[in-house]
Amino acid sequence: MWAFDVGDLARGLELSFKAIELGQPMAGAIKRKWPGFIADTVFDWAEAQAEHGHSIEPYFGTVFKRVINDWKLPEPVTAKFYKFAGLALLRAANGDITPSHIGDVERLTQADRLLEKAASLHKHAQVKTVRNKIAMRLRALEDFASQGIVDDSLKSN
Repeated sequence: MWAFDVGDLARGLELSFKAIELGQPMAGAIKRKWPGFIADTVFDWAEAQAEHGHSIEPYFGTVFKRVINDWKLPEPVTAKFYKFAGLALLRAANGDITPSHIGDVERLTQADRLLEKAASLHKHAQVKTVRNKIAMRLRALEDFASQGIVDDSLKSN
């Protein structure tokens, strides 16, 4: 846990994954299990990074894979990971969530699928508005394409 406390996520994840593998419990005073602690710690870190336009990788992706494939966490926790992963695909360099500036249909579709999964896991995921914005953007891109307006600058976003 000390590695997380000093901001060394790489070492913290390495040691905590090993503790899980060996069946080691959390420190005595802490009434949590490793997966929940790791998920919350990395999620909080990723939120702070994303808000400032910094990369959330490789730590968010590493933990997200375990959240969806290996760990049995409460549905609201798993939902917030899906939501965050979807929103991460929509973030601009400054950290703002901007579906309207993305020209990559595949990226928009992937983000929408992740947000849809969040909503299916937890009814209070609060993804409806951003999903509507994605749908609007996809319709606009389809309209542009049908008119032959899509150019390379839109495709690269």
